Amino acid sequence: MNNPLRWLALVALERPELPAFDQVAHYMKQHFADAPQLSAAGSTESLWTCTLGEYTAAVTLVAKPIPWSQLEGPCATAWYWPDACEALRDHAAHLLVTLVDEGGKAIEKSTRLTQLVTALVANSPARGVFWGPGRLVHPPQAFIDQALQLSADNLPLFLWIDFRVERTDNGAARLYTTGLEALGQNELEVAEFHGEPQQLLEYAYNVAHYLLDRRKVVNDGDTIGLADDLQAVAHRRPSMFDPKLEVIQLEFQTTGD
Repeated sequence: MNNPLRWLALVALERPELPAFDQVAHYMKQHFADAPQLSAAGSTESLWTCTLGEYTAAVTLVAKPIPWSQLEGPCATAWYWPDACEALRDHAAHLLVTLVDEGGKAIEKSTRLTQLVTALVANSPARGVFWGPGRLVHPPQAFIDQALQLSADNLPLFLWIDFRVERTDNGAARLYTTGLEALGQNELEVAEFHGEPQQLLEYAYNVAHYLLDRRKVVNDGDTIGLADDLQAVAHRRPSMFDPKLEVIQLEFQTTGD
């Protein structure tokens, strides 16, 4: 679980502009009633640091674009944002947003970073967001909209986790995730699914939310109910892509199979 991009996000900007701390703090107070107060810790012309409850965060203005090599892959696979390449290719600068990993629960850290990034996006000329733990890009308004719905019962997993669905050579679908590891769970994989890709996406999303909500350790052979007549059987196996990485491979069965 050594992810160098954990608790880091980048906000692509139309022009180099560091949002004022007071504006960001005011937005946080207005829109995230459950969040601890944002308190200033220090600042220069190009950065400010703050505390957010027990966590320390830093926001740095970088007066040059995010390297395209870091964005090209996530933009190309952002099926939910067809214009990602066009929107992000020629941005002028970016904000580097980091949350110091001082222990604590992964979901809480992800939540606080999401809330801070949302406040920054709402108060800056943002072109898009790169979410480091899941290596995902998001359009500004969609990021804000999903983050504002965040609650313990409604985690914004599409902001945090890349649920990648692909077609296989035989016409079936397969799925794998990036981002669950940063949240304290094994990544999910489905090697072959004979059904609609959207249905596979919904099943994987529900399993991921269940694992994170329950903070459950899944053993090999455990089952997770998805509907009255459907369950997912979890198998702890090497990843399809990296034999050194253990993942949870899902097999879907109707009740009684």
